[in-house]
Amino acid sequence: MVTKVAFLLAFFGVAASKLPHRRKCDPEPRQETPTLCSNYKNILHLDDIQTKLGERQMMLEQRIDALERKTGLHLESANSNISALEISVSNLSSALQDLERMKAQTEAEIKDAKTQLQKHKLDIAGLKREVRDLVEHRERVGGNFSEIEKKLDTTERQLREKKAKLENLETETEAAFSDTQRLLDLYKNELSHLNVTTRELEVKVEARLGAARAELEAKLKKIQNNSEAFSTKLNEQKAEVDEFKEEIDRKFCAFDKKLKTQQTAVEQREADIDTLKSISAGIKNRLESTEIQLAEQNKLKLAVNRLATEVNAKVAFSATIVESPGVFTGPATTNNILIFDRALTNTGNAYDCSTGIFTAPLKGVYHFSFMTFGYNRHTSGAILVKNGHYQVSTWEFTGLDKSDTTSNTVILELNVSDTVNIILWKGGKVHTSVFSGFLVFPTS
Repeated sequence: MVTKVAFLLAFFGVAASKLPHRRKCDPEPRQETPTLCSNYKNILHLDDIQTKLGERQMMLEQRIDALERKTGLHLESANSNISALEISVSNLSSALQDLERMKAQTEAEIKDAKTQLQKHKLDIAGLKREVRDLVEHRERVGGNFSEIEKKLDTTERQLREKKAKLENLETETEAAFSDTQRLLDLYKNELSHLNVTTRELEVKVEARLGAARAELEAKLKKIQNNSEAFSTKLNEQKAEVDEFKEEIDRKFCAFDKKLKTQQTAVEQREADIDTLKSISAGIKNRLESTEIQLAEQNKLKLAVNRLATEVNAKVAFSATIVESPGVFTGPATTNNILIFDRALTNTGNAYDCSTGIFTAPLKGVYHFSFMTFGYNRHTSGAILVKNGHYQVSTWEFTGLDKSDTTSNTVILELNVSDTVNIILWKGGKVHTSVFSGFLVFPTS
């Protein structure tokens, strides 16, 4: 019973969650008793249905978010336009208030000017009365009125100047008032035009907002209808799942018996596996010892191959030179190199007949010998040189005998590409000579 409950919990947990992996089963005939593969196919079917529903729900959420973002952008644009219009209207209202203040100030100034003009008129009338009184007084008195006439002339001139100033002031005041009135009318017209534009924009914004709202409501209604359809389908699929669970419960008893049988077989196989593990451990130990032996054999093989290489390394040469018109044999003006142009033996091709130089192809110990034959009329003898440095030499003075022979032998340890050659002493001359060498043994 405990095994059954654990199996059911594991089965529904797998069916309700995402499968960590998918496996493929071999084709099998239909049968009443469920198998591991048939149950796994049912679980795969349920998992696919759940995945599709999740994907559809995610798509709906994404579309709703996109519509909300789009509507928000339209509303923000409309709000920004309305804010700009409100700012313009506020600016125009401020300008209109400034014009009203200017108008009131101008009217006050005109009123003051008219008051002053009336005062001046009253002063002129008083002066005229005084003039009339003075004329009457003159007629009555009949005396010398020259001073009075001068004063009258001065007063009359001042009155004419004041009158001219008053006329200019009236003209300027009327012109300023006319300009102020025209500017005020212009601002009023502009404000009226802006009010009309504002109303038109408000109507357009309201229309666009209404259309966007209607479109959003239609899409939301459509999404709700789709959600209801999906909910209906989901309920149907849930009913199918419930029916499938009931069928599994009915068939589980038979499956439980088969599972117990398989468990017994598995325990037997585990015992067999333990036996095989012990056998494998013994085989592994033997293989490890075999690998150690193979490693030692490989080392021996490498040593044998190295020895074979050293044994097969064959380097030997012997070359001669005979006095002739085309070959240099002296007398030497400096320490000239002798080129032994005829190779008797050149195994390994380490000696170059065209240059007279031996180049070591391997690192090792080499044996070199040379012999010179000359006449008594010249000094005879030669020098063996390694990498341009003297090693050994021979020497024979001129004497009463007719011919002289010299020879020498040396064993040198050379690295790869080291060179060895023979040169003549200064003033020396030979008739015939031999230069030989060979590899004694290679070194590592």
